[in-house]
Amino acid sequence: MAIKHPFVLFVNDEITVASYNYADVVPWSATPGRERIEEVMAHYRARGHSPHFNFTRETAPEGLIEALQSSGCTLESHKYVMFQYEPTDPPIPADVRLGETGPEDMRAAGRILSVSFGSGESAWQEPTLRARLVARMRTAGMRQLGAWVDGQLAAAVHLHTAAGVGHITGMATAPEFRGRGLAGLLTAYAARLAHEAGAALIALEVATPEAERVYTRIGFSRAAERVEYIGTVQCR
Repeated sequence: MAIKHPFVLFVNDEITVASYNYADVVPWSATPGRERIEEVMAHYRARGHSPHFNFTRETAPEGLIEALQSSGCTLESHKYVMFQYEPTDPPIPADVRLGETGPEDMRAAGRILSVSFGSGESAWQEPTLRARLVARMRTAGMRQLGAWVDGQLAAAVHLHTAAGVGHITGMATAPEFRGRGLAGLLTAYAARLAHEAGAALIALEVATPEAERVYTRIGFSRAAERVEYIGTVQCR
C-alpha cells in the first residue's frame, strides 16, 4: 500500500485482478489535479496493472469525476454499498459446515475465486504462492471463511474487521453449489464474527440485483454507490 494524497494505492503483484490493485480516495479530501492522477496511473502501469480508481460517490471530493474524465479515465462499473442494520442468523442445513479456512483449503478456495472473479486459477495452485497469500492475509488482519457441503469446500468469503467496521469481500460460490443459499449463510456467519470481534457496522458491496436480494434477506440495506473508473489513455 502507498499513499499519494488523496489516493491510497493498493497493489498485489501476485494477484493481478483489479479488485486487488486499485486506487481508493480519502473521503471529502481536496480534488486532485491532473498531474497527481497521471502519477497514480503511471504507478500502476509501471507494475503491469491497468489504473483503476474506486471510490464512493457520496464521499468523493467535489469535481473528482470530472478530473478523472479529463485525464482520460472512463466509468468501468458501479456497485452499491450495503450496511447490515438488522442482523439475522438463518438456519444451517445439516450437511453444511461454516468455519475459517486453513492453508490446506487455499487450492480449493482459489478455484472458487478464480471462477467467480477471473483471478487465474493456475496461480493459486502453486504451493509457495498459497503460503504467501495466507501470510499476507494474516498480516492484514483478514480472515478467509468457508462453507463446506459434505466435507467439500463450496463457498468462500473474506472478512476484515478494524476500527469498528467489518468489511465483507470476495463472496464466491463454486458453480456446482450455487442456488443453495450458501452466499447468504456464509455472509451472515461473517457478519456475526465481525460483531463478536467488536464491529459496530458491517459493510459489503454488490454489483447485481440478484446479489442485492441475497443480502437484503439477511438484514443488509443499500447505503451508497461505489464507482470504478479506469485509465484508458496513456500518460503523456
